[in-house]
Amino acid sequence: MALSAEIKAERARNKLIEKAKEYQLGTYTNRFVAPLFQSVVRAEAASDPRAFVTAVVNGTIQQVARQLGECACVTCGRVAAWKGTSIGGGEIETGHFVASRRASILFEPTNAHPQCKTSNRHMTGNQECYEMWIRAVYGQDEIDRLRRLKNANVTFDREQLVDKRIEYKARLDAAILLLTVG
Repeated sequence: MALSAEIKAERARNKLIEKAKEYQLGTYTNRFVAPLFQSVVRAEAASDPRAFVTAVVNGTIQQVARQLGECACVTCGRVAAWKGTSIGGGEIETGHFVASRRASILFEPTNAHPQCKTSNRHMTGNQECYEMWIRAVYGQDEIDRLRRLKNANVTFDREQLVDKRIEYKARLDAAILLLTVG
């Protein structure tokens, strides 16, 4: 008798939970969950069917042309493939508006968006332009909420982290499917 999809999913989840016990929570987060989340952010942006997306270009909010499979850096407008093919990844990374490795802000969807390496790494997130973009897309209330959230005390247990890993893997697979059929 074949196992139902629910039973298979529960067995796979339990296996991941057992494997997660081999790692400290921070290590598990950094090695397995955060990279998936960052890939989801870029893949979902790349699978967005719109030909124009909002970005800051030369200090002003503009609509930037892009193709399916590409992301525009929210803080400079540079367009590149969502996933790199070279060692070290591609030109587009996932930047966080409120930079922090704290659990309260790390996986916050409105805090993480595609950014080019130059804006994200060399310009330390290009914060002035990032704030301008967040304000234009989400509003000042969201900026205030994200800044408050950075100081919130949030912790995830192993099961929650495994559930996030499963969720992000499913979202990544769905976005990649959209990219391949789009």
